[in-house]
This record gives sequence, C-alpha cells and structure tokens, in this order.
Amino acid sequence: MDKTGRQNDMNYEEHLTPEEASRYLRLSLSSVYKLIRQRELGASKEGRFWKIRRSDLEELVENLGEREEFPD
Repeated sequence: MDKTGRQNDMNYEEHLTPEEASRYLRLSLSSVYKLIRQRELGASKEGRFWKIRRSDLEELVENLGEREEFPD
C-alpha cells in the first residue's frame, strides 16, 4: 500500500462514488442510482457506500452511445 492506503499493484482498479459517476456521465444522481437498480451499471456496496468501477462506467458510455439512449 502507498501513503493513501491504496494498493500499488497491477490488480488495482479505480472506483468512483455515485456522485463522481454522475459528474462523469453528466447525469443526475437519481439517474445513476436508477442505472444501478436496473443493473445497467455495475456497482457494489462497501458497508453503506456504493462504489463503481471506472471500467464499468466506460462500458456503459460505449453501450449508451451505440443505443443513443440516456435515462431521464
């Protein structure tokens, strides 16, 4: 681990909060939670907090771009 408590190995993958994901996707926070509930966006809970892998966000953007649909 480094000074921030993060692992310094090749298996580390960046995670974002739903708030960060909403800014990344330019969607409302409620839309991000809707995507999670509908299993369109992979997310996991750590304690009471949600975490979303950046790779899942990028995959969602690709899929939504192909469908040209964005949730309300």
